[in-house]
Amino acid sequence: SRFPSAVLDLAFVTPQRIHAGDLAHALRQASELVEEVTLFDVYHGPGLAEGARSLAFNLRLSSVDRTLNDNEVTRCRAQLIDLAASLGAVLR
Repeated sequence: SRFPSAVLDLAFVTPQRIHAGDLAHALRQASELVEEVTLFDVYHGPGLAEGARSLAFNLRLSSVDRTLNDNEVTRCRAQLIDLAASLGAVLR
């Protein structure tokens, strides 16, 4: 796209049974504004319940016909968080 993109980092606490690739795929499909989803961190350890892990994603949002405004980015972020929650993931 010739228009600037918006970049978000979101980390989700998930049960071990949720495959990181499945969550990434679902996030990619959450909105037409999602251009790219990259897993950049997996954390297990203190601060998380047993059987849980944190998956951190970098998400690039863009549009082919306009620069995204703050409201569009905020709505998309909320959609991504809601979708992750429907799969059993909680925003960290």
